Amino acid sequence: MHTAAKKIMPRHSHSSGYLAPAALLILVASVLHAQDAAPIQDTGTPERGVARISIAGGEVSVRRGDSGDWVAAVVNAPLMVEDRVSTGTGSRAEVQFDSANLVRIGANAEIRLAELGINHYHLQVAHGTVTFRVLRESQAKVEVDTPTVSVRPSHIGVYRIYVQGDGQTEITVRLGAVDVSTPKGIEQLQAGQTMLARGDPNDPEFRIVPAIALDEWDRWNEQRDHEMLSSPSYSNVPQDMAGAEDLDNHGQWVDEPSYGQVWSPQVDPDWAPYQNGRWVWEDYYGWTWVSSDPWGWAPFHYGRWLFSGMHGWCWYPGGFGRHYWSPAMVAFFGFGPGIGVGFGFGNIGWVPLAPFEPMYAWWGRGFYAGFRNPAYFNRGVNVTNANVSNIYRNARVANGISAVTASDFHQGRFSAISRTTGSQIHEAGLVRGQLPVAPTAANLRYSNRAVASTPRSSDNVHFFGHTASAPVQRVPFAEQQRAMQQFSRQPAASSLARSPAAGPAASGAWRSASSPASPGAGQTRSAAPATGAWRPANQPSQAAGSSADRSSGWQRFGEPRPSGSYAPRPAYSQPGGSGYRPYATSSSSGGGPQSIRVAPPVVREKSSQSSGTRSTSRSQPSAHSSAGTAHASGGGSHGGGSHR
Repeated sequence: MHTAAKKIMPRHSHSSGYLAPAALLILVASVLHAQDAAPIQDTGTPERGVARISIAGGEVSVRRGDSGDWVAAVVNAPLMVEDRVSTGTGSRAEVQFDSANLVRIGANAEIRLAELGINHYHLQVAHGTVTFRVLRESQAKVEVDTPTVSVRPSHIGVYRIYVQGDGQTEITVRLGAVDVSTPKGIEQLQAGQTMLARGDPNDPEFRIVPAIALDEWDRWNEQRDHEMLSSPSYSNVPQDMAGAEDLDNHGQWVDEPSYGQVWSPQVDPDWAPYQNGRWVWEDYYGWTWVSSDPWGWAPFHYGRWLFSGMHGWCWYPGGFGRHYWSPAMVAFFGFGPGIGVGFGFGNIGWVPLAPFEPMYAWWGRGFYAGFRNPAYFNRGVNVTNANVSNIYRNARVANGISAVTASDFHQGRFSAISRTTGSQIHEAGLVRGQLPVAPTAANLRYSNRAVASTPRSSDNVHFFGHTASAPVQRVPFAEQQRAMQQFSRQPAASSLARSPAAGPAASGAWRSASSPASPGAGQTRSAAPATGAWRPANQPSQAAGSSADRSSGWQRFGEPRPSGSYAPRPAYSQPGGSGYRPYATSSSSGGGPQSIRVAPPVVREKSSQSSGTRSTSRSQPSAHSSAGTAHASGGGSHGGGSHR
């Protein structure tokens, strides 16, 4: 094994242009509660956005865009561009893009992340029912594509979309308004309306009717909306941080004199940050922490951790500026004799960064370019002999340092993370930059669970998009693995032989899916649609413009609406009080004579005993299920285990 002997001088801490002396930083933090001023040695705004799985109830799987592998989903799993999320029977999931935008996925459904940038979210619904929710006003540009039409939410709202196995689409607006686009024109859909779109995707026909009646899926969405909108934690974190609602039931906000409001988790006395979870390899970001704590999104990807004599471990979110997601806020180092992996140490350790300590990023466009030219890593990575307790404050705290053997790290085994302090580690190889450990296939998994069943998939699904997705300049996982092996000079491990999935075409309105995942030809909802609502997939439609179509309300996009067509209801406003009922419309009682019933999906709920979810009581959570199904099917209540 190769031991890195370089001793390159670290970059000056003032190179980013905003690090003040330590005394001044403390003063600023105390008086102004300023944003964390520690430098992140990177090249500015990241090119890749990151979403997260915030609910995973039942059989939820992720097809990774970098390797093509299906892996079992868990709460707090990060999602990257070209990833797919699929649900099984009786399952559901929620994917958060930021604190304002999210999508909830019903049973037997699949979405694909066609584009995931900073404030730019482009997803595709291959089949099944989803609800896209805009909780708060935001600057994000959102597009949801189906095989028939493209849906673009414009403001705060609730947008339910159902895609049949043959591509026919149903869009229901509970709150807000959307533009529905086709090659022939755009129609706006208002609150209280349902649009049915069918036929040739190049020239589909549509019908607007009163919104379908509320069902269990809508009620679960409404309950979840109420939890998120009433979260008090968002008053203590910057608005661009997602996941603050998870903090409410698992800790409390306390005042720390030097930092202001910090969050103290309800955990066991021997708990410490970055110990309940695992390191996963993610495209563009490299080594990424996936927490098993049900609240473990915001505190491990934003802000810093500190140890308080009064409150124990506390999370400091930073000031109210623009915060970008990070794969983790730690410092890596190697220590101890033994057969190491990559840089000659027998153990790999990490320590959480305290407020204002310098952060040396191992991700970003510069490091990503190193996978094409591994020699870059040798220039940009610095491994220096150091005493970590002299550098990092949290290394002096009991159990402040976490570690595993180098072999366990390499093989994705994190069930035996050891705890120690810096005083027990006199000499360590402190890493500034990419940790020189090549990932294996085991490092692609979010947990030790295998996928229950490979989702039924097909590449023969096309999506209509109002705008074309930007091409992803991706380095396939196998190439990243080989580059890291060369960089670390370790013996070549068995690489994934799969070829990378090709991204969706960047030109033209129609795009093919990038990898397998779409419904079987006969997939339908569990209840049959009402007569006249949808034609069967094998039944030819009547010619557009015929008297039968006109009399039943079907028309073409881009054509003037016929007289007497259904008039839209006014859009609902943002909630203003505790009595807010966003989905309460006249259609909830069945609608008038014009309303039709398009049968919604039936999601059978499992009992808390059989599914491992916590009860609806917010004060008594159960233990975290082995399936990692926090927020599972139980009506939207927070799931997963607490650490008290």
